[in-house]
Amino acid sequence: VWCVIKVYYLYILNKSFMSHTQTQIKQKKVTFGKTNEVKGWFKLTDGTKTHFTISRDGEWEQWGNTRDNLGVSVAFIEELVNFLTIED
Repeated sequence: VWCVIKVYYLYILNKSFMSHTQTQIKQKKVTFGKTNEVKGWFKLTDGTKTHFTISRDGEWEQWGNTRDNLGVSVAFIEELVNFLTIED
C-alpha cells in the first residue's frame, strides 16, 4: 500500500511540474508611460492573464494569476527591467 501511495504521489508531482513547464506566454501588451512607468499584461497558453507594472527605478510587481503562473513571466520582466535601467 505504501508503495502505491508513493508512486501515485510521484505521478501527481510530475504531472503538476509538467503542466507548469508547458504554460507559456502566448500574447503580451507592454505600455511605456510618460512617467517612465511600464504597464502591461501577459496572456498565457492556459488562457489566464497576468498583469504587471515596473516603476522607473526598476521595482516591479505582478498580480492576477496563480503563484505558478506568475513565475512564467518573471524572466521576461527581469529582461525588461534590465533594458530600462541600463544606462548608455
